[in-house]
Amino acid sequence: MSDRPRGRPRSRSRSSDRYREQNNSDRPRRDDRRNDRHRDEDRPRIDRRQSFQTSSNFNRDSAQGSNRGRTSFGSGGRSNFQPDYRSRFGGPDSGRNQIQSTERTQTENIELYCNFFELVNRSEWHLYQYHVFFEPHIESNRIRMALLNTHRQKLPVKTFDGANMFTVSKLPNDVTELESIKTFDQQKVSIRIKLVGEVKPDSQEAFKIMNVVFKRCLNKCKLVEFGRDRAYFNFQNMEKMSQYYLNIAAGYKATIDWYQSKYLLCAEVAHKLINTKTVFDLMSEVFQKHPESRWKEECCEKLVGSTVMTSYNKNKCYRVDDIDWDKSPLSTFDKKKESITYMDYYHQNYNITIREKNQPLLLVRIKDKKQNESDKDAYHFIYLIPSLCALTGPAVLKDFSKDFRMKKELDAVTKLNADVRVNRLKSLINLVKQNKEAKAELDNWQMSLNQDLTKCDALVLKSERIFLKNQDTGSTERGWNGQLKDGVHLESVPLKEWVLIYHPRDQIKAEFFMREIVDLSYPMGFRVSNGKMYQLQDRGTNAFLFVNAIKDSIRRGPQMIVCILPNSAKDTYDAIKKVCCIEIGVPSQCITSNILDQSKGGKAKSAITKIAVQMNCKLGGVIWGVHILTKNTMVVGIDVCKDSAKRDNSVVAFVSTTNGTQEDKLNCTKYFSRCVLQPKLEQFIKNLDIFMIQALNAYFKKNNTYPDKIFVFRDGVSDGQFWKIKDNEIPQFRKAFADLNQNYKPNFAFVLVKKRGNARFFYEKDNRIQNPPAGTVVDRSVTKQKDEFYLIPQSTDRGTVTPTHFHILENSTTLDLKKIQIFSFKLTHLYYNWPGQIRTPGICQYASKLAHLVGESLHQSHSPSLDDKLFYL
Repeated sequence: MSDRPRGRPRSRSRSSDRYREQNNSDRPRRDDRRNDRHRDEDRPRIDRRQSFQTSSNFNRDSAQGSNRGRTSFGSGGRSNFQPDYRSRFGGPDSGRNQIQSTERTQTENIELYCNFFELVNRSEWHLYQYHVFFEPHIESNRIRMALLNTHRQKLPVKTFDGANMFTVSKLPNDVTELESIKTFDQQKVSIRIKLVGEVKPDSQEAFKIMNVVFKRCLNKCKLVEFGRDRAYFNFQNMEKMSQYYLNIAAGYKATIDWYQSKYLLCAEVAHKLINTKTVFDLMSEVFQKHPESRWKEECCEKLVGSTVMTSYNKNKCYRVDDIDWDKSPLSTFDKKKESITYMDYYHQNYNITIREKNQPLLLVRIKDKKQNESDKDAYHFIYLIPSLCALTGPAVLKDFSKDFRMKKELDAVTKLNADVRVNRLKSLINLVKQNKEAKAELDNWQMSLNQDLTKCDALVLKSERIFLKNQDTGSTERGWNGQLKDGVHLESVPLKEWVLIYHPRDQIKAEFFMREIVDLSYPMGFRVSNGKMYQLQDRGTNAFLFVNAIKDSIRRGPQMIVCILPNSAKDTYDAIKKVCCIEIGVPSQCITSNILDQSKGGKAKSAITKIAVQMNCKLGGVIWGVHILTKNTMVVGIDVCKDSAKRDNSVVAFVSTTNGTQEDKLNCTKYFSRCVLQPKLEQFIKNLDIFMIQALNAYFKKNNTYPDKIFVFRDGVSDGQFWKIKDNEIPQFRKAFADLNQNYKPNFAFVLVKKRGNARFFYEKDNRIQNPPAGTVVDRSVTKQKDEFYLIPQSTDRGTVTPTHFHILENSTTLDLKKIQIFSFKLTHLYYNWPGQIRTPGICQYASKLAHLVGESLHQSHSPSLDDKLFYL
């Protein structure tokens, strides 16, 4: 089943950007942009939900029988933890939301449930910290822990990290002296345990200890920690998708933190996709599909940069940095000053017999642990056996990118409706409470978990009015696609000079497109004249032919280049974008020829209508607007994306609005865009002051004044980077204001936007658990600080909606928290690739699109002549 909201008009354009804004349910923590690297950013396609963009984390499994005696991926017996995968299908409308089809005319206070459980401590609960000294000094933490554990009968229940000991029971004396003997050399060691003090409940140390304790509880429940996200899975009871060589493991993400005045456990459902094929199996398939001269290159393209998991050492994950074709399992390495082959090593240590003796090895770079913060990063290298590894991460689903049947079956397991998700979360608490060892662990730490989900108050904002040139309409959870069909764009740029480039076999489709784009754009107020048709010669590669045709056409001074592509080859698309965006600085539109099939009737015309909207945007047009209550205001969106060609680089995209003084208040609809590449290791963005000065000058050029208020929405930030951003990026904006004019001091707000989080909210209506309505805001109970809030700008009738987390780092404007919430909600309506609300402010999504285009196709900054156009849609 798809997670499409009921009643929302089905788009006829399969553009990946429209999909991402619509698909709000079950989103992942990590950035899955790499999944779209073979997708045309502006190429319209049939808009279908893709099941791999969920909150699940995916992983692969190894094939059975390739190596005798080894542990297979995901093998094991049954356990008591057996989630009901199919329980979401309790009826035709089980857990489905009633999508709002009318405009909400006023705000409403409601009560929600959230996926937080209160951690209850005893009334006299205290946490004490002790520092442990060893004489003589011992470097190894493992030996320190072993020596201290010899006195476990004398010490209370504790956690010990090698230097500090934490316990809820105070020792009789502030200083305790103990003595141990090292078993391997019989040397006596004096242990001195000194009280440091009582730990405050809201300190980092306190909730770190809480998470250590709860991790022990989950391990006692046979849930295994796996992956970078530190989720806990049951690999002994998995859903099988045998026809796709896949198994699905269910599990949880669980973290304890301090929220205002109490500890709360945030629990979220997670899934791992595990493939039953090994990396060696995948390499063998590549060898069979490609000629011998190319198969090594294809293997590197498929594997280098991806993540693999191993089955023999607790399913650890590694990132592949290269493939060493000169090494094999028969190669040797040094182990304790002795040389041993990889075959003998695995047989001696894991009882694994490797049969494929001539397979190459996977090279992995491992970062060494720092002894001190001042130490430079150091690395060492290890080699992995492909037949003992399985692929994991986004690469798992590349082969299924067009298999909608597979995605539908995967959705049935991983995308849970609100009521099913609530039951699954409650089952985690029951699992911990019913397990004797886990319950004893909590009792020893004088803690217990509340069985019920935490309640919180929420505010539902009233619907926004959407303004077109000839009408205005109220926004609903269904969007405003129906009204857009009959609406006239606010501003249109006449397209008089343009070129349509096509392959000879697509001549009929090109003529059909030329005829229909002129007719369909007229009712929108977008005047399109007949363009120059350029037919390619039918020889040479597509990329070469299109690039030469574009360079030949530019002598006519076109406003836009439109290319009808015979297929979705990435090299052709990248070549077109590079020459148009970098060399000649002209907006371009790429269209796959299959959507221009006249036999599809209305579908083809619907796709052309959406293409016309994109073309107007790329020329500088404005489709619709909303009332921006604060006049002379600039909005800035910032996002960061990895560069797929240069893995050590990141792309920083900066997008700002340039119109803010219109009397009708339909501002923040024209844009200025810049980007830059910087080293990925940089923990914050540089050159923001330069971008800001350029944006202010662009604003002044259009309005003849500088903005009084500036709102910056910064995307692509994790929790640990919040204060580094505040200390390093906000001062750059202050510097820009001073460099522009010493007396220029605008009101300034800096807001972090986080799309990927574990918080979920549920609304009980008519005795049914469902998703909250669009426009829901939560700013209490489950927020850590007063200047943060969750916003649910859109809703869905299937799956579970994911809220967007806003964190205000600085605010010197006259807008209070509630007005910033309303302002943020307004901005989610201003993304022209989707006639509805999206998850983030539209300015952030524009920055994301620009960063993605540069990181995936251009790999360098675009031409300055495109700064004032949305050429990246």
